[in-house]
Amino acid sequence: MTAAERAEPSASSASGWLDAQGFWIALRLTLLDLLLVPIGDWNVRAAVLLLAGAGLIHGGILRSPWTWFAIALASGWRVFADWPLADNHAYLLAYWCLGVALALGGSMPGLDLARTARLLIGLSFSFAVLWKGLLSVDYVDESFFRSLLLTDYRFEEPAIAFGGMTPSSLEEGWSLIEENRHAEDKPAPATVETPALRSLARFATWSTLLMEAAVALSFLLPRRSVWGRLRDPALLVFCATTYAIAPVPGFGWLLLAMGLAQCPEDARRTRWLYLACFALVLLHDQVPWFDAVSWFR
Repeated sequence: MTAAERAEPSASSASGWLDAQGFWIALRLTLLDLLLVPIGDWNVRAAVLLLAGAGLIHGGILRSPWTWFAIALASGWRVFADWPLADNHAYLLAYWCLGVALALGGSMPGLDLARTARLLIGLSFSFAVLWKGLLSVDYVDESFFRSLLLTDYRFEEPAIAFGGMTPSSLEEGWSLIEENRHAEDKPAPATVETPALRSLARFATWSTLLMEAAVALSFLLPRRSVWGRLRDPALLVFCATTYAIAPVPGFGWLLLAMGLAQCPEDARRTRWLYLACFALVLLHDQVPWFDAVSWFR
């Protein structure tokens, strides 16, 4: 019997499956994420879907380090084949699956994976803050979100619901950008924006930066520190709010699976909150709640 097999608790234990190590729940949430948001081209996608489905059904496949090495290899190949891939959570997925594989092959899988999850989350958010706050030329001046809300079709709903835009005004902006795509002097997106959209962009810019900084600090500092005690609340609030607008639920589910993996063994209530937030991100993705907001405007 491997260390991973010894670490997995019995589902029939009196304390219940959620009282067991979050390690196994986190692994299943990761596989569920891969099923809900398939990755890569058809050859990578087929392999990952089969492995994820088999891992959810069969405990031996879930516990095998080779399963996770294969998924890490497939997700890594996706990054290599599509280089340079702008989908930043694709890189995080490959690192995470490799971390799972290495943890399963060790003598203390739960502890090893908790440390991996904490460091991956903390470093990812730290680099995000570094780039946005210091290195980027178009984030702190709020032009990133102003442009995103006006030019990215995926953000049409929040631009209408909270930014005071109309479908026709957004279409005019899209047409203007398309007509001048190859021109040296492209029209600024601000030519069609409303005051409400500028306010929305300002709020999104600074709230995102502050929340990401809070997550970075709380995950990199010791759990017993003041910031460390905010670790789980900071990540849960970030995922619950960010993925209500950002159309990348797969990223949110991956972060939540990693967050659950680093929970202390006695943090039963916190695990329930991670599971509830996982379901909330699913509702954000599938329920058109922006339509209700627009209806009340």
